[in-house]
Amino acid sequence: MTGWRFDANRFVAEVLKPVQDGLSPDEDLFRVYLLPHEVTDRGTIETALAEVGRQFTQQQYRGFRRAVDILRGQHEAASETLLDRDRREAHRAWVEERRRKLAATIESRLHGAPGLPLAEVNAQARALKVPRSAIVAALREHGADEREPVELPRHLEPGQWAEARGHLAQLGHESLWNYLAGLGGLRTTERHLAARREKLRVSRSSDSNAETTLLRLVHGWLDDLVGVLRHEVVSHLLDRAAYGYAEAVEAARAVADRLRAVGIDADPAAVAYAVWCDRRFTTVPAEPSWQEHYQQAVRDLRLRTALTVLQQQPSLPDEWSRRRTALERQLAELDAEVARCRELERTDVEAAVAGYHRVRAVLADDGIDTALERCRPAAPPTARAEVRDGRVVVTWEPSSATAGRVTYRVSRGDTVLGEDIAAGELVDPDPPNGTALVYAVHALRDGNPSARAARTGPVTVLGEVLDLVLRGGSDAVSGRWRLPEGAVGALVTRSGVAVGEAHSSSFVDHDVRPGETYDYRVRARYRLPDGSAPLSLGVVATASCQEVPVGVTDLVAEFDRDDLVARWTPPARGDVELLELRPGDDPPEPGVVSAHQARRHGAPVPAGTLTGRGVLRGRLSTPGKRQTLVPVTVLGELAAIGTPFVVDARHAAVSTLRLDRLGTTVRVTWEWPRGATAARVVWRKSAEPAGPTDPLASFLDVTKVGYDSRGVAVPVSEGDHWFGVCTAQTVDGVPSFGPLVLRRESTRRTARYSVHRAGVFPRRRWVLTVEGDEQPSSVVLVGKSGIRPMDRDDGEVLLRVDGDGAAAGRDFAVPRHLRRPVHLRAFSLDDRVVLVPVRSDHLIVRGA
Repeated sequence: MTGWRFDANRFVAEVLKPVQDGLSPDEDLFRVYLLPHEVTDRGTIETALAEVGRQFTQQQYRGFRRAVDILRGQHEAASETLLDRDRREAHRAWVEERRRKLAATIESRLHGAPGLPLAEVNAQARALKVPRSAIVAALREHGADEREPVELPRHLEPGQWAEARGHLAQLGHESLWNYLAGLGGLRTTERHLAARREKLRVSRSSDSNAETTLLRLVHGWLDDLVGVLRHEVVSHLLDRAAYGYAEAVEAARAVADRLRAVGIDADPAAVAYAVWCDRRFTTVPAEPSWQEHYQQAVRDLRLRTALTVLQQQPSLPDEWSRRRTALERQLAELDAEVARCRELERTDVEAAVAGYHRVRAVLADDGIDTALERCRPAAPPTARAEVRDGRVVVTWEPSSATAGRVTYRVSRGDTVLGEDIAAGELVDPDPPNGTALVYAVHALRDGNPSARAARTGPVTVLGEVLDLVLRGGSDAVSGRWRLPEGAVGALVTRSGVAVGEAHSSSFVDHDVRPGETYDYRVRARYRLPDGSAPLSLGVVATASCQEVPVGVTDLVAEFDRDDLVARWTPPARGDVELLELRPGDDPPEPGVVSAHQARRHGAPVPAGTLTGRGVLRGRLSTPGKRQTLVPVTVLGELAAIGTPFVVDARHAAVSTLRLDRLGTTVRVTWEWPRGATAARVVWRKSAEPAGPTDPLASFLDVTKVGYDSRGVAVPVSEGDHWFGVCTAQTVDGVPSFGPLVLRRESTRRTARYSVHRAGVFPRRRWVLTVEGDEQPSSVVLVGKSGIRPMDRDDGEVLLRVDGDGAAAGRDFAVPRHLRRPVHLRAFSLDDRVVLVPVRSDHLIVRGA
């Protein structure tokens, strides 16, 4: 529901009367359709358009025929404007601009006053051609309202008042009130006047003569002195009101005590408003009331009433006499035309109606309305109903009626489906099912229906089932729906053959094969009064039988640093998820279960980088421990649990494996994977070890504690050797090993070198000597603060010797900028020779 309601009184006051008086409807379409200016809801607008449009055919508004005809003529254009968002916004801007101009006009008319009288509001509405409500709204926008002034007691101007005002001015008194204050004020008596006259006899001047005359005038006013002073104060306020409402208020407040004294008890602001209205709105004499009645009757096309008003005036000016004669002649011609149309009704109704319409355009007469109701339009010759997609489309041939505004009304039984339809077609969107339906089409002339209706042949709507939903399972396809109103059952077919296990609102088809798709047609069944049981055309839907997923059996996983890398053979269909089994849970048995049940066994391993189907790289939620991974193939609502795989972070591959030969010893270093506590080092000469347990290879088991404290050094002979390192663990007395990482170490000859001081002075000089029969072609000596250099690029080069110079000894200096102790190490640049120190303790420089 939109909340919009039609208000008949408001429709007459704000729409029909202003349009009748000349207001253009497109000045404000929101007001015409009784809509708020800020309306945006399309449903509310459509409701207002439909309901106000229906009012154009109501007989109760026949007194506003001209306004109704104008509104009906612009109804279609107004509907297009209000229903289109952009055009509606443009019209709203136009209305707001007009409203601002009206508000500015009323503001200038107010000139600061708190309101306008009723007569002035009506006059402004007529002059500006807007409803009274628009004037009142503009007043309220400026804090004013429609307000009648208080009645002020009036007094005729006292005799010789102008002469008295002149004498007061000569004597220097602003008002009679001020002069009398020196005598007796409102209680001035003949005694006060006589006493003042006696004082004036002792002095003769123009002023005393003026005051003597003034006293004589006051003596004549003593019987109504309060009335004279009231006239004076009101006249004073009227003079000040000529300069605006603000001046009137200021003046009224200044004489508030005087007003009360003369019997005006109203608030000074109310008195100011009254004198302002009197000065502003009553300066122009009003027209005689009969002229206003005459003009209103002419505007309403009540020409007979207008003539009566003129005939009731005892003496009319010549101009008005001529107007009365012309009006009498016009009415005589119109009456003759009405009589002619009455005769035409017997032979040519359409011509008679056309004539009546011409007369009604200039004359409002109940007799013409009665005649038009009597001249009903001809019904449509034929009408036809057809069922299309569950709806009924009603079509008809146009009526032979041509005069007036011809439209159509379509009804089904007592239900009116459409009123005031201009087209020759109507769609019944929600017809009842399983019932013979007959539609009646009346022609309407200005809302007056034809005497008979064109009726369609009976049609029956067989509505389809509602909300059909199919679901494919692993061994069956099922469906559900709602029966439409009037249906007694349903028929389900697949490839033209009825499905066996079917009910009125559901079915189950077990005769299906996994992975195949089937088309089903569901038709609603009805029981007609003649005993037949027809079927609807049916609703077709497609469903696939759930294919059984295949589980993964070859899952393999390993760690690459902190990342888990898993590989498997991807199944033909379905998505594979790796579930990280919760600690303490046993791996589930392989099999096919629901996807929801399969996911209960653990959380999926999030994929960091997916390199393709069958490969996943990610990280476990609890790294560094032994975990069981369960592969699950999800296909639709089913999941196949595959063969689990146990992955242990302690069996991850070592990294950064390095081999360093120290004479007959090879130093082995690596980085341990997280959680590993033991490792096995294997080596074999001339060939790669076949594995951690290769019987032809040598091995050494190392713990993480021993590695950190002593390192690993393996004595080997000269020649090629393969070294391998893998993590190791013993579970229940059974050893297990991680991936074996291999490196090759190859040497052929060994030379020894020593470092010693060059002499007593200077002590900063050192000597490098290489011993042995095999001399390298080039030697480099490297120094490094704090730790032993690992290769020839790990430190600062202190000496480089090419050829056989190192055999004879070459001196060098240890720079002072190297922080002590400084570790020295010589490297052979010849790959065929390895340098081994004679004494390692001589390779440390501690002092200068």
